[in-house]
Amino acid sequence: MAGKFGNALSPSTASPERKVFNNLPGLYPTEDWVAYYWSVSEDGKLEERRAVVQLPLGFSKVCPEIEVGQNGCILHVRRWGFGCYPSLLEEMGFDFTPLLTHNRSLFPDDEHEIMHLAFKITHFELPGFFIIASDEHPFLLFDPEGTLKGSYTRWYTYLGALAYIVSGGKVGCGFIKLEKEMRRLYREAILILKEAMEEAK
Repeated sequence: MAGKFGNALSPSTASPERKVFNNLPGLYPTEDWVAYYWSVSEDGKLEERRAVVQLPLGFSKVCPEIEVGQNGCILHVRRWGFGCYPSLLEEMGFDFTPLLTHNRSLFPDDEHEIMHLAFKITHFELPGFFIIASDEHPFLLFDPEGTLKGSYTRWYTYLGALAYIVSGGKVGCGFIKLEKEMRRLYREAILILKEAMEEAK
């Protein structure tokens, strides 16, 4: 999974039936956060989704309440899922020591293994063929008390995902500015691409 973190447009391998996500289950106390997000199916349909992600116990204490449009604890959203800021683990005093394997065939030193663990703990693959995040379809993350602690609106729009799918990955543009400033053209482009998908069936 580590390689996926570096490829923003890799498809998710998360099972659609899975509802709770934790890359290192049972290795540390957790708290349940809830992500609400949108994805686009392979045939261009919008899908509203919900997933529970398990972050370390106490993570919510270092994440301030935010409003939609502010990132808060979310570092980024990608086609395959999302990631929180790994630096928040240090801020909350997370102890990596019990998780270290000291396996030098995999990691040159403990620092590299800690970095690997930090991403495993804070990044999650989620169900969805192409996860989007924009003003119209924001990615929202709520802490265990139901307080909004993370949002993301600067990834691919619905139009961006459609263009990527229709072009077979040749068009890689989020169309964020078009969604914000030229709504009519944005809507027309969506209709054109959806018609193209129907004709291609």
